[in-house]
Amino acid sequence: MRKTAWLPALLLVLLLGGCSSVIDISNTENLYSQGNFRAAYTSLLEKRESIIKRQGSLIMDLDAGLLSRLGGEYKLSNEQLSSSERKIREAYTESVTANIASFIVNDNTREYQGEAYEDIYINVFKALNYLHLGEEESALVELNRSIEKQSLLKQKYETQAKRVTSYAHDKGISNGNLETYSLAFSSSALANYLSMVVARGIGDDNLYRYSLKEVARSFKTQPELYPFAIPSSMTREAEPIPEKKARLNLVAFNGLSPQKREAVDSIYVSRNNYAKIAYPVLVERKSPIKRVVVSLEDGTSFHLERIESLSSIAIETFKASSSIARLKAVTRSTLKALGVAVYDSVTNQDDGPTVGEELLSLVMKIFNYASEKADVRSSHFLPATAWVGSVNLEPGEYSLHVAFQDQGGRTIYTQYIPKIKVDLSKSNLVEAICPL
Repeated sequence: MRKTAWLPALLLVLLLGGCSSVIDISNTENLYSQGNFRAAYTSLLEKRESIIKRQGSLIMDLDAGLLSRLGGEYKLSNEQLSSSERKIREAYTESVTANIASFIVNDNTREYQGEAYEDIYINVFKALNYLHLGEEESALVELNRSIEKQSLLKQKYETQAKRVTSYAHDKGISNGNLETYSLAFSSSALANYLSMVVARGIGDDNLYRYSLKEVARSFKTQPELYPFAIPSSMTREAEPIPEKKARLNLVAFNGLSPQKREAVDSIYVSRNNYAKIAYPVLVERKSPIKRVVVSLEDGTSFHLERIESLSSIAIETFKASSSIARLKAVTRSTLKALGVAVYDSVTNQDDGPTVGEELLSLVMKIFNYASEKADVRSSHFLPATAWVGSVNLEPGEYSLHVAFQDQGGRTIYTQYIPKIKVDLSKSNLVEAICPL
């Protein structure tokens, strides 16, 4: 009599495969693309239960926080963004302390844990919220948190990769030539630019000069992430503000960050038995916006210049995460395929497999393939590009027109920002947003 008592346990392992997390929020996305941010937020809330069930509360909090701020709900936004930040931190702490076997389980069966690029930009947008609320010191705290997280990314990914590789090795699984990705990103020019503006506004000259240098260092040491020229307005930022004038700084965002898609490979395990490797990759979303022009009602106008591609940094940091996800998928899928190989070996003994045993083997192989799905969950409303610029003005109240243009100079989207108060003793930072 063949020893097949272990089959229920094997089938239980197979049931740990992926599940679909796709959800339709097209109405919210359409309203967002029209610049109707309040309606987009309301539409998102209508999907709240479905989003939490299919994608997790972290994504719900993050998306809600990114949309509510665009409708002027800055305090509410910070509460929502803080909640998502806390859940990312708790998920990472859990993954560090968890048994490695649970770490290998398909990510679709776990609560969404967030990505590094989402985590570092949460603090940037919380900082902008605090600036809208007039709380400059709190804004600086958030920017410092973002910068600190950036410095720890490489160590975080290396630790995770070593754990997965060690587990695979202990199980006798070779990852072949698969290597973890070496992270190139370590410093955000945008975060340092905002830190420079706020430090100057509160009179912290040392931090102002340090942050100014860090912007230049981000461009110099990470040319693959900053393939465009450093904004020419940075020359002005290094100069003293003319007497009896104040500096108005603008930061503008456009586009949407990349989306996750599933990539699929396969690994030969045994005759007619392949392990499906499914892992996520980020795919960039293109934007028509190539220029940003700011006009004041007195006829003054100036261009904003790119300071950061949030998309490029998302893709770069996610390469390390995707590499680890692939390591996990290789280990998990190979273990499942080896289980089938063992079953085939046992049933091929003596008189060979029965029709029922061959059918069960086939079913297990099909189930292994179908159940292995990449985790393609992510936030939906992080912008793609950041632009900055500045102008020296006399203290007073100003209204701005911000025109987002395509390559040919045609205005695609316009934002009117009324009654901006420019003060000698404030940071004087204004934010604009284009959803395209």
